[in-house]
Amino acid sequence: MDKIENWIKNKVETNHTSPTKFKQFKQTKKLKIIPLGGLEEIGKNILILEYDNSILVIDMGLQFPEENMLGIDYVIPDISYLEKKKDKIKGVIITHGHLDHIGAIPHLLPRLNFPPIYATKLTIGLIQKRLEEFCINKKAILRETPYKKEIKLGSFSAELFRVNHSIPDGAGVFIRTPIGNLVHTGDFKFDFTPADDKPADFSTIAKYGNEDILAAFLDSTNSKKPGFTPSERSIGKTLDKIIRNAKGRIIISSFSSLISRIQQVIDSCIRYNRKIFISGRSMVDNIDIASKLGYIKAPKGLIRKLSTNINNLPSNQILVLTTGSQGESMSALTRISLGAHSHIKIKPGDTVVLSSSPIVGNERAIYTVINNLCAKGAKVIDNSSMDVHVSGHAHQGDLKLMYSLLKPKYAIPVHGELYMRIKQKGLAEEIGIDPNKVIMMNNGDIVEATRNSMRKSKVKVPANHIVIDGLGVGDIGTQVIRDRKIMANNGVIVVLFRAYEKSGHLVGDPDLISKGFIYVKEIKEIAKNTKLRAKKAYNDAISSNPNISLKDLKYKIKGALTRFFIKRLNREPMILPLIIKV
Repeated sequence: MDKIENWIKNKVETNHTSPTKFKQFKQTKKLKIIPLGGLEEIGKNILILEYDNSILVIDMGLQFPEENMLGIDYVIPDISYLEKKKDKIKGVIITHGHLDHIGAIPHLLPRLNFPPIYATKLTIGLIQKRLEEFCINKKAILRETPYKKEIKLGSFSAELFRVNHSIPDGAGVFIRTPIGNLVHTGDFKFDFTPADDKPADFSTIAKYGNEDILAAFLDSTNSKKPGFTPSERSIGKTLDKIIRNAKGRIIISSFSSLISRIQQVIDSCIRYNRKIFISGRSMVDNIDIASKLGYIKAPKGLIRKLSTNINNLPSNQILVLTTGSQGESMSALTRISLGAHSHIKIKPGDTVVLSSSPIVGNERAIYTVINNLCAKGAKVIDNSSMDVHVSGHAHQGDLKLMYSLLKPKYAIPVHGELYMRIKQKGLAEEIGIDPNKVIMMNNGDIVEATRNSMRKSKVKVPANHIVIDGLGVGDIGTQVIRDRKIMANNGVIVVLFRAYEKSGHLVGDPDLISKGFIYVKEIKEIAKNTKLRAKKAYNDAISSNPNISLKDLKYKIKGALTRFFIKRLNREPMILPLIIKV
């Protein structure tokens, strides 16, 4: 800064230019803070920092579909703003290896010319696996980054620092910018007795707090929960007790990213002579990655591939680790509960542990799985009956402690829906941050920052839902979702007409194909009246306008049948008229 100030002073003296003008010139450069996701949902996390010709991106996550996103696999951020400035991107920093922070990387990297990615060891391993699934791992630039090592990224420099989360190698980010220092905590909690014996780096966080933090971005997910987040080690004690006392087989369903919890299960199985069988692709992949990188340690032969050999062991020597704790329709646990799993059939004496908390919207699916398991004779243990899961996100005590250590001038709550971020706003104010300096942003908002101020711009950037729908990528449109809702709620009926090519007159009555609406063979009266209405609508349209377009003809048929179904059945199915010329 001294060199820059001397250079400006020399220029002023040489060119006899007013210092005021140079001061104004310096202030035209502002830091832009732009969240493209993660502030109106749980997931899809991505934050942009832009200054002059440099852009730094933090996280590239996906969002799992909401209940109204029928058929959608997941949602990724809208990066149309970034694509126009991809030459300015100096790097991407990833805070940890959960899909809501790394899941969109394979979709976004190619569109941004593969900027380098910086992350800790395990996070890089999980990113590498995700890129391999899309066959682009050889094009990506992945840079394993130790904690507290400086990363120079154009106008920015950054350091990762250790935080606790529900996956090892979680990191917060300390960022130096030309207008001040920033801290992004990533997903975090303070665990004073973590399962991996690696607590958050309190001294480094406190050191950053003495370096004049302009703004801090803190995780809001559990901001409504009082106290501190319980320690992961307490869950290990509960699971150990369950594994020690169970007489039959044990099936533990959990998130495959809970590497420390998996290690706790392994340690208990060693103590009580149980073999571990793995079910679910992500569980197999994550255990394989974590084992190769040294985050999971198990003696040879303890962890086995699930096969029919599981039946060769006594029940009290078997433990199955599986995915599906959220009741996902095609998950291993759901198939087990339905009796559809190829290797595991529930029998009386089995103990099933759901070591997770329900994600909002999944409750009904989870209870269905639990009911099915109970009906088959299993003893089911979830977090409502025993402490078999703790969150990886900060409670109110953790958030207040982080604010106290960092002492930021401005607070920008991130990672969570509006009510979560509003609650964190109140916590920041309780700690002593000026209410006018707690900035509430939404996806696409722009905050412009100088050394002395932060203000929301009136301008916004695009931050739409970009959906992954099978092999399709993009905005599939509200009409497609609307059609899917209609089919889901009211079914579909196809009306098939055969007509002469020259005259357009019908050849006999139309045929009906109904799916999810009525069963044609059983409701003969409705089927008969539907055919009559469809035939009349067709003939009336042809008679009044022999040259009617195919589009208008279908429109009139659909209108007539819609009115009939609403009046007769109070239902509005999707109606598809098909006209074949013979």
